[in-house]
Amino acid sequence: MESRQLFEYIYERVAENVAGKDDLTHYELGMLYQCGADFVAVAEIDIVLMEWFELGAEPYFDDLLAGVPPEFRVDDAGDNAHFYSDDGTLEENLYEARWDRFVEDVRYTHRFFNTGTVRFLDSVFSLLSTDEKALKPEVIRTITHGEMLYRARNTQNQKQAEEIIENPGAEFGPTPRHLASSQRMTPNGISALYCALERETCLSEIRSITGDHVISVALTPITELKLLDLTVLDRVAPPALTLLDEGCREVLHRQVFLGSLVRKLSRPKARNDELSYLSTQVVFEYLRLQFGKQVDGLVFPSVQTGQAGTNVVLFPEASQLASLPQPANDAADEEGDGVTAALVIIPLEVDNPFDPRAKLQIVAKSIRFHKITAIQTSAREYRYISDLFMSDLNRRRLGPAFQ
Repeated sequence: MESRQLFEYIYERVAENVAGKDDLTHYELGMLYQCGADFVAVAEIDIVLMEWFELGAEPYFDDLLAGVPPEFRVDDAGDNAHFYSDDGTLEENLYEARWDRFVEDVRYTHRFFNTGTVRFLDSVFSLLSTDEKALKPEVIRTITHGEMLYRARNTQNQKQAEEIIENPGAEFGPTPRHLASSQRMTPNGISALYCALERETCLSEIRSITGDHVISVALTPITELKLLDLTVLDRVAPPALTLLDEGCREVLHRQVFLGSLVRKLSRPKARNDELSYLSTQVVFEYLRLQFGKQVDGLVFPSVQTGQAGTNVVLFPEASQLASLPQPANDAADEEGDGVTAALVIIPLEVDNPFDPRAKLQIVAKSIRFHKITAIQTSAREYRYISDLFMSDLNRRRLGPAFQ
């Protein structure tokens, strides 16, 4: 290989994978140069090539150093050019900026035919699958027959409650398409089954108010459900790249971004903002098309419980709930606290007697009746108005006491 060809490749990787002054915010530069902070490593090109790229022992190192571009030595202000380590945690994250453009684009520019959105989401979620397009095992959560999910419905009166328990398979199933309203993951007209892993969470998620009457039920997979677990995205190991690899810095930025993506997807709908859910609906549709043959839906934290609870949403194709007639002479709960559900758990060795499209069945004797007596409000108190309206960025700068 010609030395010039090798050197040009290395210089390109320096420009791509190492941050320059323009990649840092004014705050970060001020903390480094005026306040003496050391949270970011700073070096000139000699150290970058010798230590960061680990090329100091190479026989061609002196020639490599002698041929660096002038801008690697002197910046636009005439000062010695500095380089900064960037593991994706700098304030200017490449994927954060792309996410903001994505949200803006689907809201105000191209909503239904948008090749830029597909390219962006391909890049974001490429880490979740292998080269063969199979989801990595660490992002798949399997819920097996006998494990519980929960679903709840508000009821206006006893007559409506009786109708629900007489036909729970239909009443607790997905909302009919013509009645399906815009939800976090689905727009008007597209119906999917929303559940929770805890009964308390599903009561919170339907946004009941004090005095409401609610009926909840437990569901279990007829065989099993495979779900893409969005809560573990930040645990997926990135490719083992070095600064000499193309795309190293971008991979690090994506890894950090994935840790914040689940919070973006769980963010509460802004008041009087009908476009709040557009970005999450687009992400849901993308994941449904990309991985719908490998998983049945998504797992994500419940914003209504401060992310303490866990939600499940099934793709429309997997949202069918089994329905069988209620067993005769079995109307009383053995525990004495309610009416039984319509179905029983069948042994796995028994052939599936349900609609072949059905993924879930109702668990026997799992219906419960609730009267909402109070809504607990959890809030963080601030002394000053500026603390209340502080941006997320400034909260991160000031530390945990302000978050």
